[in-house]
Amino acid sequence: MADPIVIECASACTVTVVHELSIPLLQLTPEQGEEIALAILGVWAIAWCIRQVIVAVRQSGASKEETES
Repeated sequence: MADPIVIECASACTVTVVHELSIPLLQLTPEQGEEIALAILGVWAIAWCIRQVIVAVRQSGASKEETES
């Protein structure tokens, strides 16, 4: 954390300014990181399953065409 800068006014006021770099991805808890990783893995797994279904349908269509000829 950065050192605060204190500005003192001529009257009875004090202003403290703190400059801090905040990157939300670096402030994740391990539990939040796990949730994001599982969500990404779940989407990947669903996409892989859909791809496998498409490949199976294409292969069954190709084998039907070969037997009809």
